[in-house]
This record gives sequence, C-alpha cells and structure tokens, in this order.
Amino acid sequence: MNRFALIGASYKTAGVDMLGRLALPKAALESRLAEIARATGVAELAYIGTCNRIEFVVADEDAVAVQACRDKIGAALGEDAAETRKIFRAWAGEGAIEHLFLVASGLDSAQAGEREIYAQVRLAWQTARAAGTCGPQLDFIFNEALKAAQDVHQQASRPANVESLSGFAVRRVNAHLAGDIDGGKGSRIAIVGISPMTRQCGKVFAAAGLPLLVVNRTLETAQEFAAEIGAEAVALDSFKANPGVVDAIVAAVGGAEPVLDIPAVTRIAANAPGRGVIIVDLGVPPNVDPAVASIERIHRIGMDSVIADAVEGRNERLGELASARLVIDEHLDRLRRDYAVREAAPLIQQMGNHYQVLAAESLKRLPKNNDPDALKQWAESFARKLAHAPIKGLRVLATEAGAQAVQAYMRGVEEALAPGGARVVSTSTTGSEKE
Repeated sequence: MNRFALIGASYKTAGVDMLGRLALPKAALESRLAEIARATGVAELAYIGTCNRIEFVVADEDAVAVQACRDKIGAALGEDAAETRKIFRAWAGEGAIEHLFLVASGLDSAQAGEREIYAQVRLAWQTARAAGTCGPQLDFIFNEALKAAQDVHQQASRPANVESLSGFAVRRVNAHLAGDIDGGKGSRIAIVGISPMTRQCGKVFAAAGLPLLVVNRTLETAQEFAAEIGAEAVALDSFKANPGVVDAIVAAVGGAEPVLDIPAVTRIAANAPGRGVIIVDLGVPPNVDPAVASIERIHRIGMDSVIADAVEGRNERLGELASARLVIDEHLDRLRRDYAVREAAPLIQQMGNHYQVLAAESLKRLPKNNDPDALKQWAESFARKLAHAPIKGLRVLATEAGAQAVQAYMRGVEEALAPGGARVVSTSTTGSEKE
C-alpha cells in the first residue's frame, strides 16, 4: 500500500484563518489540481476541502516519498518547507488509507460522526476524475472509503443522531433570537449562499416557522431553494444594496473573497432591530469580512467559534462511537487482503500463462497409443514440470518470508485440491476468482 499517501491540515493543526488561506478556490479547483499534480510529480491526486480541513490524497505508480511530496504540495500553495511541515500532517501507505476512511465516515471531524463529510469526499473524487488527476488507484481507494463510511453510518450506534456543524449555527441563531418578545417567531433570517450547510439550516428554520430570505449570486438558484422551503428569494447584489430588516444571517458561499463587506454590513446594521444582527459565517475562507465585528449592533460568529462549539465534548462522543471504529478496522483488514491479491494479480496471471504454454507443449508429446506405461510416464513428467516452478518459488518464499508464509500458501493449495474445493483461477488483472 506504499503507493498511497495523504497530506492534510485540519482545525487541529492550523487555525481556520490559515485553512481559508490555503484552501483551493472552487471555481479553479480542476485546473489547480492538475497544476499541483504536475508540481509534485505524482500520477494521481485528489483534494478534499471542507470548513475544517484540507486533504490531498496521493497515489503513484511506485512508493510515494511522502515527506518530499508534502514539501512540494506546500510549495505549490506558497508555503516554505518549515511552515509546511508545521501545518500539514503526512500519512503513508496503510496509515493514509486509514485516515481517509476516518475522514469519510466523519470520525475525524470536529463534530465526530457527522455525515455531511461523506458527500464532500464523494465530490472530491468526482472533481479529481473531471480534472484528469484520478486513475485506477484513487478510484479503488475512494470507492473503499465510501463503502466503509456507509457501513459506519448503517452499523454504528450513534452517527445517525450526531449534529452537524450546521446544527451549531442554528443553535447560535436561536440563542440570539430567544430574547425577543415572541421568542424569535417574527424574526427574519437571511440564508446567504446555497450549500449543504445552508440548506440544512434553511430547512430547520423553515420547520420552526421562521420567515426566511434566500440570498444567492444567481437568482434562479435562490428561487428554487426558496420555493422548497417556503421563503423569499433575492440576488446577492440586490441584497447588499438594500438588505431591509434582518435579525440573523447564516452564510456559506464558495469563493476566495468575502461576499459581505463592510459597506454592505453597515447597511444591514442601519436597519438592525434592538438586539442587533447575528451573522454566522460558515465560510472558509470567510464569507463576511471579519472587520465587520467592529460595527455597532453586528455580532459576527466565525467558523472558528462554531468548531469550538463542536469540539466541546468530542472525546465523549468518540467513546460512544467505539463501534464505528471497529467497523473501520474490519474494512482495513479486508482491504489489506484484497489489495495484496490485487497487487499480485499480474504475477498470478503470468504463472497461469506459463502453465498454459507448458501444458500445450506437453500435449504435443502425449503418446499416440493408449499404452498405460507410456501414459503414466508422460503424466509423471508433466507433473514434475508443473511442480518445479512453485517448489522453487516456495524455497525463495521460505528464505525471505519464513515458514509461516509457506504454510499459508500450502493451506490455499490444500483447500483447492480438497474434494469439492477445486476452483478455476481467473487470469484477469483484478485477481478475482471464479468458482
């Protein structure tokens, strides 16, 4: 498995501001992926970017020099080697695969066990394929990671009940509105940008009967979501010019620059109700200029605060998710076996081809008559030829890997030769077996 590596930074190793600075912009993601793959010299590369992590999943034709790969990725992002090694963690081989499995299943998230990351990992795979930086190695490992995540969600005891980060945004807004005379029922909430997190927030607020305004760069997209949750819709530029009265804003927009700047938020503040306006900024990098926190009656909550809410009690949740960790371990055990067969498949095919050639040549010397002695002599000669190659190989295997490896091989042979146990081994490159 040493053909795989993973280079990643998260809220645990870098602050949210740093993650925002390093994150690849969505609009240029495919071209940037191709550039970084060329800069690092690897055959395959995928990028997972979320609100609390960035991960580069690497696969190559040979063993990945993981430290050199980390330095090259850092350089491509504009960081020197010392800073790169401080920010980015590096995993190689099975460790890289294990980390990817934990990420995909939500077990490495700030809110342990959340499910939104599953869709983000799948999107990362699709984006790498679209960029031309994903090949058979990453196809294999992403497929396995998503299978593991599905099993975690189906079999583990608690993940279905785990609150996502969007839930913490809802909680912050509800706490802000709770002091209103009507408990916030008449408050108007603006959802800025349409993303998995804002969609979830919008649905929760709509279910509570709160008036909603969906704001998006593209009005048609805003109208579609607004119709789904019974809200109003407005284009982003129109909202910035004339925001009207809003009590709360939840923003999650893809982009490298803030979409709500100081002039726009100043206009929002001018119409703010008595308790002011809470702005929950779920963007990484920020969707709302952090400097707006200095504007009177504006309360900005950034992603760092939302993550801090989620991290509180994380160890307790991980304890409750112990069964999910066992699911990951089971998948890793199976993958270890499957990958070994996958890697050995060309050699198995080569041996099968050799035996087919040997059988064809021996058949040319098959006695023309039915003399039992002649047939017996031919069969014994053919058997010695068939046995010569594996016996020589077993001697090498015993020398390099020990007697246990030979015993494992012989168990497979005995199973195949047992009554009813004979199987025809496919010579396909997948290493699969046909009964």
